[in-house]
Amino acid sequence: MVDMRASFCYVTLVVVALLSCHRGVSAAPLEVDFYKAPNRCPNAEAIVLQTLKGLVNGNAHDGPGLPAILLRLHFHDCFVRGCDASVLLDVPNSEKTAGPNARLLGFDAVDVIKSELEKACPGVVSCADILAFAARDSVALTGGQGYSVPAGRRDGFESVASEAAQFLPDSQSKVTGPKNLVDNFANQGLSKEDMVVLSGAHTIGECACHHVDSRIYTYPSKDGVDPNIPKDYVNKLKKKCSTPGLQKRTFDLDVATDLKFDTQYYSNLVVKKGMLVSDQALYEDASTKVLVDKYRKQAVFFDAFAKAMVKMGNIRVLTGTEGQIRKNCRAVNK
Repeated sequence: MVDMRASFCYVTLVVVALLSCHRGVSAAPLEVDFYKAPNRCPNAEAIVLQTLKGLVNGNAHDGPGLPAILLRLHFHDCFVRGCDASVLLDVPNSEKTAGPNARLLGFDAVDVIKSELEKACPGVVSCADILAFAARDSVALTGGQGYSVPAGRRDGFESVASEAAQFLPDSQSKVTGPKNLVDNFANQGLSKEDMVVLSGAHTIGECACHHVDSRIYTYPSKDGVDPNIPKDYVNKLKKKCSTPGLQKRTFDLDVATDLKFDTQYYSNLVVKKGMLVSDQALYEDASTKVLVDKYRKQAVFFDAFAKAMVKMGNIRVLTGTEGQIRKNCRAVNK
């Protein structure tokens, strides 16, 4: 993201989907410690973590903001075609070119991690597994809870922009109504509670200013401002997002602790300081309001988020002899 932080604009992360244009059940289940087998890559997860630490502490590849970027990248991959690293492919009309992915970053960092793994274990660790490991480590490196990641994913062959535009959730969505969040997540096999838990990923990162235009510039009120937003928060938003339509300028999704993975996101919703329509909607709807209150407790949220991430990571994965292990995450093997 621009400003050295993550632009994590859309409701984060997801799980098993039954979409007509996508593949069905995978050939084999994922396994914890999949790469520990001697003929695989025993140090794979350690290599991902150490490389990521170096990138986060360095000056390149977005530094401190990289964890939120990679967390978002894993979500955007799994939501479209399942967790098969299709979002990484550089092909004509790829997912990268879709509107919802306009500010998607982290590709260079994935390249660096992949390069280190190829040095240690050529042709063994998939790009899809790299995304899953990096997302887990990103949570842990910013103060969240680590968790075991079942692995064995293989990489897909296709990436289609229209699918990203169709299946990624909209930052303007409400809990119910047209293009609502509940249906969007249900299409991925996720419950309403999963949606609220995974939305907690917005505790880190930033979002492009234009996504808040409908709340502070074009809301159907006399001054164009949503009257439900506290004045001090409106002032902060307008100071940074000074005019409508700013796509390169960003604002913290969590104005209090934007680089720390915690429960502040939910506390912000309680005081009406959720940045996006899709964020604040979770506390406006009675059925999700109770869940927001539930996950303000850190231990409860951390445990639920870890489980939801594992669940998300199983979306229509390719395993066994399906797909391939890409040598370069940006291109299908020749």
